[in-house]
Amino acid sequence: MTDAAQVDRSAESGARLFRDFASDFLRYGGARGWLLGFYLAVGAVVEGLGVLLLLPLVTIVTGSSSGNGWIDGITKSIAALAPGSTIAWKLAFVLMLFALLVGFRSFIILNRDVLMERLQSGFVEALRLRIVTALADCSWETVSRLKHGRIMHVLAQDVDECGNAAFLLLRSAAAVALLVGQWALVVLVSPKFAMVILSMIALAVIVLRPSLRHSADLGRGMADSNLNLIVETGQFLGGLKLALSQDLQHSFLAEFRRVQDGAVWRRIAFTRHRAFTQLTLTATVALMGGVVVLIGVGYFHTAPAVLFTLLFVLARLSGPVGQIQTSAQRISHSMPTYRKVKALQAELSATPHTDKIKHGRSVGVPSGGIELDAVTYLHAGLERAGVSAFSLRIEPGEIIGLAGPSGAGKTTLADLIVGLYTPQAGAIRIGSQALEGPVLDSWRQALSYVAQDPFLFHDSIRMNLLWARPNASDEDMWEALILADAAPMVRLLSAGLDAIVGERGALLSGGERQRIALARALIRRPSFLVLDEATSAIDPDGEARIMAQLRNLVPRPTILMIAHRAESLALCDRTVEMP
Repeated sequence: MTDAAQVDRSAESGARLFRDFASDFLRYGGARGWLLGFYLAVGAVVEGLGVLLLLPLVTIVTGSSSGNGWIDGITKSIAALAPGSTIAWKLAFVLMLFALLVGFRSFIILNRDVLMERLQSGFVEALRLRIVTALADCSWETVSRLKHGRIMHVLAQDVDECGNAAFLLLRSAAAVALLVGQWALVVLVSPKFAMVILSMIALAVIVLRPSLRHSADLGRGMADSNLNLIVETGQFLGGLKLALSQDLQHSFLAEFRRVQDGAVWRRIAFTRHRAFTQLTLTATVALMGGVVVLIGVGYFHTAPAVLFTLLFVLARLSGPVGQIQTSAQRISHSMPTYRKVKALQAELSATPHTDKIKHGRSVGVPSGGIELDAVTYLHAGLERAGVSAFSLRIEPGEIIGLAGPSGAGKTTLADLIVGLYTPQAGAIRIGSQALEGPVLDSWRQALSYVAQDPFLFHDSIRMNLLWARPNASDEDMWEALILADAAPMVRLLSAGLDAIVGERGALLSGGERQRIALARALIRRPSFLVLDEATSAIDPDGEARIMAQLRNLVPRPTILMIAHRAESLALCDRTVEMP
């Protein structure tokens, strides 16, 4: 493919992306978009009337004719309405009309700008909510393959950049309305000049069009650099403790500096490109003003009042033209981020949960045991990773130990039982009912899952517990902490339940994190509990105390305990070995 063909295809792709963005924004705006259009039209008309009043002012002051019959007629009509016949009375009357127009225009602009802000802010929140909703509705297999840094970057920076593009689109619409109004005024004053100015504007658009493609290219590079910066920051924070302990932090710093320098370079390049384009546009407008004077005086023999008004209108045209040009550049620069937002949304929406309830209400958890009948689930791209034709029966209240080498599929089996994965073959039944639809929804509400590396919010112990059960009382919290053998540790903290645990529980030891996570699971009073290496950081005596208390619960939850330690498996009713 030739370079020219690549440029054409890139331009076509960019234009299509902008159309998609504009359509998306217009659909969100709905009726409010029509109201904004009304404000823009009224504002443009009032702006034009205000400029048109310059002609009566100039002709009254100079006492000359404009050379335009209908304009002179309007001037005489306005002068006739003045309360007096002197020049001072006529000027005062025209200035009063001008002041009224300015006041009305200010009212229109106020309402226009407030509505524009609401549209922009609402569009940003709508985009962000779409992504979060798609995440909540997406299959766990898809979510687990995505980089968290990418999701965070899209939800924060990319969505905000789309909001900036929406704001610029609204500003451009206002500028276009003003430009059309001013252009209509030029046509009324001098159709010949209107054609000259239109030709020069068209020429400027053609000359500056390549700058939009260059802005899009710079925006694409900047979006990638910003994403890399977020990813590097996450890796830096995640591995900082390990790096500091081995004096390896310098490699982190070197890579972070490299990514940051690339992002800064691209920002500077875009600023330089935008400034150069703005200078070019300013020079073009100045040239247009000179051409108007030369043609008006030397060729059209235009009256001074009309020539002055045309120059004034031309000067005012530079504002909206510059706004449109700058907005077009920045919108082109923002379109790669919109592409990333749509790509993530499409990726998440491609594999939604197939078991979400769409009709009816919860049916409750069926009574009876858990049965896996020749269940198969193999992870794509990973040889032999997963579960193959596995069968198992777990009775109500039974404590099952699940053992086996790493990679045998223990965690995958647990994820299948809690409904994170749907079997590729075979079936899972609760009681006698398949684990799908309303049964799956009720099942998830009745279980708790504790992982080996538990996730804790950077908040208090109280708030971490309330996340699992928002209406829990302090008594409920202490009961769960006692069951998890965490109450003595919490009582020693000066803030007690209100003690902050740090990012992902970093202010606690590994065993303390697991105890708090277990208490959070138990406060739900689950009928089924999955412990995936959930006590691996707890000493054997502490683990034995926890399991003894769980065994004495009435009713006792069914427990699936994944473990490697023989001491842990010995606490179970029976152990199943994964091949």
